[in-house]
Amino acid sequence: MISQRTGTVRCGGSSHQGGVAVQGAAGQTSLSHWGSKNRHPRVPLDGTGEYAAAQHDLGTGAFIMGTTVDAAFIRRAVEASDLAALRAALLQASGDPELEELGPVASLAPEDRARLIARTTHLLVTELGSYSLSVPSDEELRRLMDLVLGVPTRDEHFEIRRQFLAFERFPFLCSRPTGAPEVPEGFEVAIIGAGLSGIAAAVQLERLGIPYVVYERRDEVGGTWSVNKYPDIRVDTLSITYEYSFDDQYPWREYFARGEDVREYIEFIAKKYGVFEHIRFGHDLEDATFDEQRSTWSLTFRRPDGARVEHEVNAIVSAAGLFSTPKIPDIPGAEEFEGTILHPTQWTSEHDVRGKRIAIIGNGSTGVQILAPVAEEAERVHVFQRTAQWISPRENYGRSIEPEVQWLFDTVPGYWNWARYTSIIGLFTWHEDFLIPDPEWERQGGHITRKSEELREYLMGYIDEQVGGRADLMEKLIPDYAPMVRRPVVDNDWYKALTRDNVELVTDGIARLTRTGIETVGGEHREVDLVVMATGYDVEKYLWPAEYNGLDGRNLREYWADDSPRAYLGTLVPHFPNLFIMYGPNSQPVSGGVSLPSWFQIWAAYFGRCLLTLIEGGYSRFAVTEPAFKEHNARLDAEASGLAFITDTRSVEKNYYVDASGRLLVNTPFETAELHAMMKAPNRDDVEFS
Repeated sequence: MISQRTGTVRCGGSSHQGGVAVQGAAGQTSLSHWGSKNRHPRVPLDGTGEYAAAQHDLGTGAFIMGTTVDAAFIRRAVEASDLAALRAALLQASGDPELEELGPVASLAPEDRARLIARTTHLLVTELGSYSLSVPSDEELRRLMDLVLGVPTRDEHFEIRRQFLAFERFPFLCSRPTGAPEVPEGFEVAIIGAGLSGIAAAVQLERLGIPYVVYERRDEVGGTWSVNKYPDIRVDTLSITYEYSFDDQYPWREYFARGEDVREYIEFIAKKYGVFEHIRFGHDLEDATFDEQRSTWSLTFRRPDGARVEHEVNAIVSAAGLFSTPKIPDIPGAEEFEGTILHPTQWTSEHDVRGKRIAIIGNGSTGVQILAPVAEEAERVHVFQRTAQWISPRENYGRSIEPEVQWLFDTVPGYWNWARYTSIIGLFTWHEDFLIPDPEWERQGGHITRKSEELREYLMGYIDEQVGGRADLMEKLIPDYAPMVRRPVVDNDWYKALTRDNVELVTDGIARLTRTGIETVGGEHREVDLVVMATGYDVEKYLWPAEYNGLDGRNLREYWADDSPRAYLGTLVPHFPNLFIMYGPNSQPVSGGVSLPSWFQIWAAYFGRCLLTLIEGGYSRFAVTEPAFKEHNARLDAEASGLAFITDTRSVEKNYYVDASGRLLVNTPFETAELHAMMKAPNRDDVEFS
């Protein structure tokens, strides 16, 4: 294969300089057995030439030995590709003027699309060996960005889009300046949690040469992807966007990765970048107390055998995550039920649904993923729906990545970069399209925006198609609120599963559990053996269940008790020095356009810059000031008040993005590029170092 970083061809583990030669009319490549079992070379963490070993057997992945790469194979690859991404990659690599003659791929007429496919195939067959990946100039990048999207790139969006494209190593992360002071002897950071955000923080500290230890309560990395093992668990965003921007070498098996594949990816990254050896498994943080005299945190961990372990560190990164505390409703009679009550986080391989009567309570992302595979084996499934959801399809959901497409990732310089970009860049205007009410549109009798209503019409048609036009189901399934004001849910054949003879949709409220089943408020009783509480997570319990005690003995949970969890930029809380929260209150961007793992890198880099400022200035602590904290949150609440999350009142009380008081809790209302600019470096007027 051709490494995207070096342009080197690798075949069966060997390495050759040069490219692919397709032989004449036969169209047969000189390398007919393409790929290798472990295609991940060691990569430098910084410019020093130091390497981190990657000892991880990825298996053969989707692209196997013995595949013949000929002109027909390449044509299939082009037809199955993200053509907009492939066109941009080849234009960048070749400069071929014919590729630039046509407009955006999404709006091409059939004959122009066919012409583009033919030209792209020809270039790959005849010229691929001469291509290499280079870092484009800003001018060239803008030209390509504009061509891909079909509209000019806004100046304020350019920098974050450039970083997301990742043509330079370690985008978003910060590096240690030349000549920076040495890290003080004994200085150490504790990272709590070894999920995606914790590993991102660790890679950042590894890159800065700042000592750290990752403490993980479980016996493996992965966070929520370790905890959840329920049937058909997978990401609902494309695999190539649900990964860090600093590594382009992972061979995902499916377009939307399964949970175990994501967990393996996190472990792979931890090992490849030297983090794994810093992880201490079986360490569950119980208490963290700040020592004002020493400016250190004293930590107490509980081990699996019940023993307590204490440790002292200079700073803490809480990467406990947003989805770490299961939310289980208190249903009367639960203690009398003789069957099994199970939250999806408790699911193991020992749970067998064959021939059983199942109740699934909840129709969020988890409930929607579980239903179809469970219904195939259970005797009977009752789906208890409190709130109708907008559940939408995703192209290629549940499909393996074709060998031809994997070949493009492996061999075409820049295809990985542009495929990630085109997959997510349209979400940059999510807030404008669906969340900021358009006064003119609403004056004409519309709701929120034209695109919001167009999406509503599309989704209603999709639901009708999936349930075969059944009026009894349609009446129960159409939400009374606008699309996108709650977390979007991706369909995993949920609608189709509702049409099975052994599946019943129940919208009557649950009154109680009985010894043998569930009784609804209407008085009906359903006999069940297993109750699956697909009821989500208690997202207000940030940093749960550890107790954090800061300056003057302030307890973090008590500090938040009178209002709801709040933070400055979603990361810092006054009176709790040297404590940094990953995925904290109001940290999730309201618009897309940059993947969540990239935000983990942005947050980690902000913390890294705080530490660099601390070390370079000879300080011992940093914290956001109380006035800056209050001002930031006042501005945040004002910005949020105009979004459909709040104004579409029919969804507010049933939306986990919003707390019980009607305040936006999970998301930040600030636009993507604006938030990125806020987090470029600590504002010394807001963050005090001492």
